[in-house]
Amino acid sequence: MLSNINQPIVAGLLGASFAGIVGATALQFNDRIEYRIGNRIESQPAWLVPPKAEFRSLERGYGGIKILLALLATGGMTTAMLIARSEGKKEPMRQRIIAYQQKAQEFNYAAESAYQMSTTATRYKKLAEADERAFEDELETAYCESLGISPQEQQALLTGTATLESVANPSDKVEASTVPTIKPAIEPNSNLELARQTASKVLNSLAAINTSIFLAGPTRTGKSRTLHKWLRDTGTRFPEAEIYVIAQKYEDFPGVPRHQIAIFDPLFPEESMKFLDEVYEKLQRRKSQPATEETYRNRPIKLILEDWFATHQCLVQKRNAQLWEDKASKLGSIATVGGQYNVGYFICTQTFNLASSGVADSNIRLNLALIAQGLVRTTSNDEEQGSYGVIEQLLNNQKVIASKETRDKLTANLKQLIPVSMTEQTPIILSTIGNPVLGLMPKIEIRIESNQASSDGVSGRESVEQSEQSGTPLDSPGTDTQKPGIPYGTRAERISTMFSGIMGGTVETAVFATDSPLEQDEKMELAKLIIAQDLGIERTIWILWNIRRGGRNHDRYTDAREALERLTKGEDNPNAQ
Repeated sequence: MLSNINQPIVAGLLGASFAGIVGATALQFNDRIEYRIGNRIESQPAWLVPPKAEFRSLERGYGGIKILLALLATGGMTTAMLIARSEGKKEPMRQRIIAYQQKAQEFNYAAESAYQMSTTATRYKKLAEADERAFEDELETAYCESLGISPQEQQALLTGTATLESVANPSDKVEASTVPTIKPAIEPNSNLELARQTASKVLNSLAAINTSIFLAGPTRTGKSRTLHKWLRDTGTRFPEAEIYVIAQKYEDFPGVPRHQIAIFDPLFPEESMKFLDEVYEKLQRRKSQPATEETYRNRPIKLILEDWFATHQCLVQKRNAQLWEDKASKLGSIATVGGQYNVGYFICTQTFNLASSGVADSNIRLNLALIAQGLVRTTSNDEEQGSYGVIEQLLNNQKVIASKETRDKLTANLKQLIPVSMTEQTPIILSTIGNPVLGLMPKIEIRIESNQASSDGVSGRESVEQSEQSGTPLDSPGTDTQKPGIPYGTRAERISTMFSGIMGGTVETAVFATDSPLEQDEKMELAKLIIAQDLGIERTIWILWNIRRGGRNHDRYTDAREALERLTKGEDNPNAQ
């Protein structure tokens, strides 16, 4: 059907044409006259009779009308055909226009629906943010009260990403030798004291949480010191804890038996990840038994993934794709379900890549305790190394910190803490446990036990000295953090006391350290007792001189080994430094 002005015209022409045809057919065609011209008689239609004819007879009919109607019908049909042909050419364009109009109406309806949905979603989002903020305020108040501080005195929220400086040297320790002696140029400030207290509370609370921990920061920002602090507190508070380690390089971990430490080998990744499988299986066994959170409160099972960036980079390679899919699934289960059964992991990595933790959900911050550390170190050559990038990246991630107001506030606080951190050469720490907070890390003393070494590459004596200089040792209540004083009693009693302390792991000072409380002859006697225990060359050298093989102490280690050989032979020249 046509839908324009030509429609009634064509309809009228067709109707008139059909009427003309019907009329021309129905009327009689008998209108003729017989007339004579000369001796000939002709018969014609009356309206064609010559003017001078002599009529004989006349019969009237409708011949003229029939011819007229036929002509009109033919003309109407022809005109209708011409109009229809013209309309036929224009019809496809009209149909396209109609289709476009229909689509436009559909799009308009969809746009209106999307606008309404967006408006509704925005309204609900604001309501959800308000509810979340109220819930976070309640958590903050409860957390502060549990720590014994007033919520009104809590430091403003602070929070951050970093680029990986290098994986060639996976250590992330703050080297004492590269930090120049800088006198604090910052006057006492209540906000700074609160920042230090905040960091101390965060570190002291790590051992008590059931969730998995994700610690990120550039190299040499003190991540291993934080890890060792957590290990020491965990071992003190939970003697029945089971801790396993997968690391990139060999080092001692306080309280972790050597047989529970695995060094990742890129050639045998499946074998290297055996402790992850073991922890996952222990989680499954706990899940299959009727129990509550109280059942396993004092029996945590933890997996340390040290220098995880390099390990993860190897696992995600194409040849290990199937292996990584399996390990990522197990990590995800441990992170999301393990907290209910006090099973979790502690990831130490150089970059903020939450996908490597096995939990890809946007609500990952609800399942992990995210911690970031940053520091720009000044070397003896006045060169600056490191960054605060990891902290900045976390602050810019709305999936980690949902509230924009909180992110902006923490960013402002970070800018205030960076100058202090650079002046005092103290790392900044960000924690999302509870409400996100920023703090200034104190110098953490790493206690040197009989079966461990400082993972930061500094001697036990140097670690103790750094803790004393900071004036804020970070230790849990009831933990002895001071160096042992000079033992009382006779010479034999002093030697016996020091020997028992060293073998029991309560004395941290090396036998031949300059600050040892013993006299030189007492040191010699004590050294002979230790050598007689046949502890092995590595451990014996560590106890006597606090020196490990490799790294910047390799020359000192060589001297110490020569001195040990002399002592073994009975010579009296133990000087290895």
